[in-house]
Amino acid sequence: LLDDIALIDVLNNTKKTGEEIQEKISIAVLTEKQISQAREEFRPVATRGATLYFLVAEMALVNSMYQTSLTQFLLNLDTAMIAAPADKIPSKRVANIIAAITYSTYQYIARGLFERHKLMFL
Repeated sequence: LLDDIALIDVLNNTKKTGEEIQEKISIAVLTEKQISQAREEFRPVATRGATLYFLVAEMALVNSMYQTSLTQFLLNLDTAMIAAPADKIPSKRVANIIAAITYSTYQYIARGLFERHKLMFL
């Protein structure tokens, strides 16, 4: 068995491959933790976006002319997030995005309101 050089080479390659896989798994676990941490930093943006969407969706109960699709709302949100001032500090970036999406949604909805409904939204 020890004289079979091909078998020994295969076992050495398998051992080396196993070590490489273990190293990549440890890197993947670390990367997953970093991604989860970054995702949690931006959770307030998601919360504000969801709140704004449901507020806008409820406007259809006031008048059917105020119906807004999720696709249309997300396009508005994406535009606002891109326009939000960048910052290297994540908490400031989150605050900038929240302010931008809130103001953008306000402008978007206020522009199409009937005069008699403006006080209700403002």
